[in-house]
Amino acid sequence: MTTPPVLTVDLPSTPARLGAVRDLARALDAAGLGALSISGDAERGDLHPIHVASHLAPLTRTLSLVVRTDAVDVEPFHLATQLMSLDHISGGRAGWLVETRTDDEAAHVVGREALDPEAARRETSDVVTVARLVWDSWSDDAVVRDAETGVYVDAAKLQYVDFEGETFSVRGPSITPRSPQGLLPVLVADADRAAVGDTVAEQLADGRAVDVVLDPDATAQEIAGAVREALGAAGIVGAELDPQAADTAAASAAPSTPRLVRLVGLLGQQDPADDDAQSHPTEAGEDAFRPAELASRVADAAAQLRADGLIAPAPSAGATLREQFGLPRPDVTIDPARRSDRARTAQKETAR
Repeated sequence: MTTPPVLTVDLPSTPARLGAVRDLARALDAAGLGALSISGDAERGDLHPIHVASHLAPLTRTLSLVVRTDAVDVEPFHLATQLMSLDHISGGRAGWLVETRTDDEAAHVVGREALDPEAARRETSDVVTVARLVWDSWSDDAVVRDAETGVYVDAAKLQYVDFEGETFSVRGPSITPRSPQGLLPVLVADADRAAVGDTVAEQLADGRAVDVVLDPDATAQEIAGAVREALGAAGIVGAELDPQAADTAAASAAPSTPRLVRLVGLLGQQDPADDDAQSHPTEAGEDAFRPAELASRVADAAAQLRADGLIAPAPSAGATLREQFGLPRPDVTIDPARRSDRARTAQKETAR
């Protein structure tokens, strides 16, 4: 049996709505929703999704926080360590929805020229690859905190990243200890599939986020019906995968597996597949966004879908996002050639 996908509501990171988003996150957490995804665009004045998720993490107990953030117009090392920090803050409830921006507006915010689509796809692949290398640059037991000897970390349990890409390089290791999940789940939403490219979507990602676009005033029955239709198209028809779809999934890489169902538009956002879409709520969304009432509608829809075995059960306290997805926590293998203490020793011997 395949683990059912986790239901998530997509939230905008608009500053003016932070208070209402906070209230909604608390209400959805209490209602047992699996996750929230957070989206935003800096050029429109939105807060960074990682910052909003970091604000929500200590205010919630079981709700996972999946940030949709660009892989291109960022410093890869800093993005990787920021995601690690979010995983620490949330106790292992963090995930990454990879986005690839190729428009001039997004590039100019960070003083960069926009990449052409194919170059952006290659860079996105490099960024995802190097993020995982950074996340795996510390062993779980690297921090020793030996006050008597004054040693905080065992350098033999750290390793350099040593990544050379087409447009950037990362030496590493991380400045942040390994996070609770080890490797954060990396997902690709339907809306971002074409821009992200085949390498990330079909080889590197941990799974797919199925987008379900809704009207802000959608009822619980309408939400549940739209999710059933979207999951049916993805081969999920009940408590487990449709047999024919299961054979297809088994023959392909894990990235094809639906891990999230992302409800988009309940807060008035436009369809993310629309090139002119914005993260800011529409006028109708402003009227419809009543946190307690919206949380009640989503909770009712989730109960209907869980009764049919279509989405994952409510997460238990302490559960990580990987555990919600049914993904094991990976171990770290320290490469002797990249080990931190050996690299320093080699440098000293060369200097002699």
